[in-house]
Amino acid sequence: MNSGATMPPTTDPDKIFQALRPAALDDDAEHAYHRRRDSDLARAMRADTVTDARDGVVPGRSRRRPVLLIAGVAAAACAAAGVIVVTDQGDGSSTKPPGREQAAPYSDARSVLLAAAQAAEREPAKPARYWYHRERTTSRAGDLMLRMDKSTGRPRKTKQKAQFLAYVSHTQEDWLARDKGDVTRAIVGIDRTTTFASPADEAKWKKMGSPELEPWSAKRHVNDYHEPMRLTIGQRTLTFAELSKLPTEAGALTAELRRRYEADVNDPKYPLQDSFPQYVWSTAQDLLAGPIKPGTRAAMFKVLAKQPGLRLVGGVTDEKGRRGVAVAMPPEGKQTHVSGDAITEYRLIVSPETGRLLSYEARRSAGRPSLTITYEAMGWVNALGARP
Repeated sequence: MNSGATMPPTTDPDKIFQALRPAALDDDAEHAYHRRRDSDLARAMRADTVTDARDGVVPGRSRRRPVLLIAGVAAAACAAAGVIVVTDQGDGSSTKPPGREQAAPYSDARSVLLAAAQAAEREPAKPARYWYHRERTTSRAGDLMLRMDKSTGRPRKTKQKAQFLAYVSHTQEDWLARDKGDVTRAIVGIDRTTTFASPADEAKWKKMGSPELEPWSAKRHVNDYHEPMRLTIGQRTLTFAELSKLPTEAGALTAELRRRYEADVNDPKYPLQDSFPQYVWSTAQDLLAGPIKPGTRAAMFKVLAKQPGLRLVGGVTDEKGRRGVAVAMPPEGKQTHVSGDAITEYRLIVSPETGRLLSYEARRSAGRPSLTITYEAMGWVNALGARP
C-alpha cells in the first residue's frame, strides 16, 4: 500500500509487489523491504531509484514490494505430491511440516482460483476504521553483505561475498486508517531471527565479522503516520474510497486493470515493462492481501484464473502450518536473487475454502524459497492495537 499525500516516497532499489501500502511506510527500510518481489533484490543492489509521487505515479522499477526499499524514514527505522494425513486444528492450521505437498482435489490452477472466488463471494462485507495486516517475511541473505554507516544510520554495501547460507525472518503489523484524521500505525522488526543452514555456515558468518544480512533493524519499532492513506495498483495511487469502488465483476475488473496497465506501459516517464499477465499476477498479490470488498476479491481470483502460464502445484501447508493450495507462475526473463540463484517460479498459496491468500513465495530450482511472505492475519478492526 502506498500512502502519503504530501511527502513523496523515496525508494532505494527495486520492484516483488506493486505494493498496496502506505507510501510513507515505503520510506521505511523494514516496511519497504518485504513488500517487493524477490527478483528485485538483485536490482536493488545495483542501482538507486527514486519514486516520484507528486503526480501520483510510482515508478515501475521501484514500486514493488518484496524486495526492498531503503530511504527517508529508513534512517529512523534502522534506529512431491501424495496423500498425507493431517490434523485440522480449527484455524486452518495443520500438523504437517510446512512446505510439503499434499494431494488436492483440483485439476488445474484455474479450478483452485475459481473455488477461492466462490468462497470470497460468501464473505460478509464489514469495513471498519482500520485495515489490520500481519505478515512474516523470510528471505535468503544475499552475497552482498551490509554494514551500518554510523554517520547516517543507514546500511551500506560492502565488497564482501557471502560464503554461507542464511535466512532472515521478521514480522510486521499494520493498522491502516481508512478515514482522514485517523493515525496509521506500522510495527516493524517484530521477532527478527536469523537461521543458518548449518553450524559451519554460522561459523563462516562470524569469521567475516558478523555483518548485517538485511537492511532492516533487528529491533521492534513503532511508526505512526498522520497522512491520508494512498494505495497503489501498478504505478498509480488510490485512496481507500477509490479502492472500495473497484469492480466486483470479473469482466469489469479486467477492463479496469487493462486500462491501468496501458497507462503504466505508456507512461512517458516510467514506462512499465511487465506483460499484462505478470501485471495481473502482481496486482492480485497486492489486492488479495488488501482492504478490498469481498466481491472485488472474488473478481480478482477470477481474473487471475484466466491468465496464461499458471501451474497447479498442489496442496501444501504454509510456514504457519495452515493448509492451502499453491499455484505458480514462471518469471519473465531472467530473474535472480542477489545470491546469484535463478528464480524459477513465483507461488501464491491460497485457501479455496476461505478465499484467502495465505502466502507468497519466490523459489529457486531446489531447496528453500529465496523469499516467503506469510500473511498471518488480516481484516477490519475499529481501534489501533485491535486484531481481528
